[in-house]
Amino acid sequence: MSPAKRNIPPESSPNFVDFGQELTQSDPAVNLLLQRTEQRHQEARLSPKEREKKKKEREKIRARRPFHTTYDIPVELRERIKELAEAHGVPASQIATLGLLRFVEDLARGRVDLNRYKAPSRSPRYDFNLILPLEEFQATFGKPQRRR
Repeated sequence: MSPAKRNIPPESSPNFVDFGQELTQSDPAVNLLLQRTEQRHQEARLSPKEREKKKKEREKIRARRPFHTTYDIPVELRERIKELAEAHGVPASQIATLGLLRFVEDLARGRVDLNRYKAPSRSPRYDFNLILPLEEFQATFGKPQRRR
């Protein structure tokens, strides 16, 4: 068919695709695929020793994944955990772990009453939210004392 007889949509048509135009949005799956491809190309340029080192780093990260968890906590609390960790010379994650273990133990023994913090939730997933006024926890937000 000659170019003159082709049914080409005009530029104003919704079916017109301008391949010269830069994409403003991209698919996350495509981005991930492109990143992994680029990573493989970069690793292919490494020496065998460096490639082995990268492989071991990835395995170490994968092995730690079951121990990683994310929670939304107030910024002030995160900063306080960091201060305590620095003052005692230990990792912040270990301070947080100790705090969570103590809380779960106290909750199980009835030393903590969640009902005083509960407020109805508008989420279909949860019945309640905990309202935690930080001013009630003044001892928590004092300056840490360094122990050694």
